[in-house]
Amino acid sequence: MLRIAARVLCQRSSPSTSLSSCALSVIHRRYTENDNKTDNLSIANSSDRRKNTDNVSEGSKVKSPSRVTVMKKYWIFRYVDYVKNYEQVMEKNFPTTMHVYRVFSVGTKVFYQDLKRFLKVSKKIRKQGIDTLSTDELQLAFTMPKDLIRISPVLLISAIPFTFYIIFPLALYFPHVVLTSHYWSIQDKLNFMLKEHKQRLKHNKPLFRCFQSQINKIKDQKLQESVGNIVACLGSGTHPTVEDILQCKSLFSGLPYSLKHIKRKHVKELLKVHGMSTYTLRKRKKLLERGLLIKRMDAAIQREGGPSMLSYDAIRWALSFRGLNPVNMSLDSMQSWLDQWLLISSKVDADSISLLLHCPILLAYNHETNWTLLYHSQQK
Repeated sequence: MLRIAARVLCQRSSPSTSLSSCALSVIHRRYTENDNKTDNLSIANSSDRRKNTDNVSEGSKVKSPSRVTVMKKYWIFRYVDYVKNYEQVMEKNFPTTMHVYRVFSVGTKVFYQDLKRFLKVSKKIRKQGIDTLSTDELQLAFTMPKDLIRISPVLLISAIPFTFYIIFPLALYFPHVVLTSHYWSIQDKLNFMLKEHKQRLKHNKPLFRCFQSQINKIKDQKLQESVGNIVACLGSGTHPTVEDILQCKSLFSGLPYSLKHIKRKHVKELLKVHGMSTYTLRKRKKLLERGLLIKRMDAAIQREGGPSMLSYDAIRWALSFRGLNPVNMSLDSMQSWLDQWLLISSKVDADSISLLLHCPILLAYNHETNWTLLYHSQQK
């Protein structure tokens, strides 16, 4: 209305009235600008209201997901929980199968770790020599080649299609024959160790008879009496002292107890006492290698601080390897017996290595644990 009134006034006014016309033009311009501003504000408010409605609609969509989305999340969470608890479910439904699976999976991991260690030990032997190995490394170097020979056929045959169904039951029911100690349980390791040790103990008495039969061939009267006292101690259920044994050391580097002079039956029984096969060539050389291996292990134990520094499992293995049953023995008694062995080993060289090979009967023939294993188990 103001805009129309201004136009009418401009038309009715005379040209002489320039001031009034200018005033009216200013008023017209000002009100025009105000109208433009009001139009812009109305447009902006309408756009803001439209955005707010869009945001509200989007927020309502987020807050209220569809049923399909809810079902997807539900089944995804169920699947994740199932995967996390898969072993528990299988253990509950198939306990025997899961036990076998765990034995094979854990055993394979341990075997692979020992194989890598064995390769490092072999490399160390080539560069630095076998005399630089520790006790654990010497034990691994002794046991791993046998384990590889035992398990290699199983791995090769199981790689053939459909043969796994044959190997698996054999490995399950005959683990001592088909598998290595990496796949045995703690109880299996104990049972198999006792079984092997008992087979070795059966040859202690025949070896003692072979040792006793050579007394008359000793020419030195004093040495003959010393050996006679040793035989008397063993026959009466006791053991000779370390000093008594070392007095006869010269007899084991020559006649009649050196590896070169003992008879074939004596060699055979000595192999059996140490758990070695008699169906092999160069039997005396095999015995020499075994004796030197034992001496290296003894030297490694002494370098590392003596028997007191060995772990419980390590000292049990050391006693069993040297002919004494460690079952039901206290740690102090095991360390004391191994100390006696190390005293003799420190005085032995390559020429008198036969003395160290005879120590399983000189130091352990009448030991209580050996007799319990050999005779009480037979009575049962």
